[in-house]
Amino acid sequence: MIPNPWTHEVRHSAHIFRSYDIRGIYGKDLTEKIMEKIGLAFGNFVKKDIVVGMDARLSSGSLKNSFISGALKSGKNITDMGLLPLGAAMFYAWQNGKELAYTTASHLPKEWNGVKFFHSSGAGFVEEENQKIRDLAIHIKLAERKDGKISKTNNKEVVEKYKNYLLSKTKPNKRIRIILDCGNGCAGLIAPELFQEAGFEVKTINEEPDGTFPNRSSDPTEENISGLKKICKNSIGIGIAYDGDSDRMTVVSESGEFLSPEQVSYFILSNLLKKENGPIVANVECTRLIDDAAKRFGRNVIRTPVGHSFLVEAVHKEKGCYGVESSGHYSLPFLVPFDDAVAISFYFACQLSESDEKLTEFISHIPKYPFKRINFDCSDQKKFLVIEKLKKEFLEKYKDVNIMDGIRVDFPDSWALI
Repeated sequence: MIPNPWTHEVRHSAHIFRSYDIRGIYGKDLTEKIMEKIGLAFGNFVKKDIVVGMDARLSSGSLKNSFISGALKSGKNITDMGLLPLGAAMFYAWQNGKELAYTTASHLPKEWNGVKFFHSSGAGFVEEENQKIRDLAIHIKLAERKDGKISKTNNKEVVEKYKNYLLSKTKPNKRIRIILDCGNGCAGLIAPELFQEAGFEVKTINEEPDGTFPNRSSDPTEENISGLKKICKNSIGIGIAYDGDSDRMTVVSESGEFLSPEQVSYFILSNLLKKENGPIVANVECTRLIDDAAKRFGRNVIRTPVGHSFLVEAVHKEKGCYGVESSGHYSLPFLVPFDDAVAISFYFACQLSESDEKLTEFISHIPKYPFKRINFDCSDQKKFLVIEKLKKEFLEKYKDVNIMDGIRVDFPDSWALI
């Protein structure tokens, strides 16, 4: 029997199927041939028609087209949205009751690419679903079948509907200055217009989408947004920075201070919990600042494994009012039922416009906890064995141990996560 080259190629790259997305180095782990097979597998797995979008990475166009080629062979109809922020693509899929496949590697370096899957409800595909798609991609044959139909959207209309929807949910109370660092990602296609039309005074940097990310990394960490911090300090305005596909954001105060996602959440929750019911969802990495906010309003905190899909799934399942990941993912279901940094950052800015305090003054009242992250070199072959050994040891030794994702041990005045 002649081996199927498609099966061999996908099997060789099976490691690109992660818990909540697919990602790998373009040309090495992820090729157009593999993406076509993933498209066919996805089309066979889902029951509904499919919306397809992409970020600005240089390889995204050809990978997206290959995915579409495979998905059409499953008989599904495809709506190709092309280049658009993830939130706007998800908004269209949600409004039209379709599944979304979005080509992106999010915050990873330019050499990487991948694809994220979302249900029409706004929830991302979870690990079990991604594994089933992986198994289909390995074994399914790329035989010619009746093709589905392909159509394109009018993205100007999509963007207008998206902006009008957000403006119907929240608006600023007064004009404040916002500096938007779009990171040469997709946020530049929507965020500046949205904030300006709402009435904010807006300055933008790195606005033009560019898949080479020439001005800073697509990961908006404190180290990578030093330019924004400097501008905020000199311009007396707050800053918002986005990642490549605009599903993560970080905030800088008017004094140039970087806010952690927990500090951003504390500010949002201080107003949100007066109006919205339900628990708070936070991943196992989030600090106790989230517990402080919950205790203040008599709410429970539900912990989830690391990953935006787990976060949004838990918010939906537990009827949570809010969700946060320590990496800068947020879920605010009264606003949108999916993970969208442009929408969340807009809500944050509108809430700040209602405050009598500057952001710097507000965060000066928030408890500050020391936090340190230490990385250890450990091979993939060994790390799971190490974790299993430590689980056994820590469960015997300590009282409050959480093993849903790694091992978190809580003490009366501190905590540690491995």
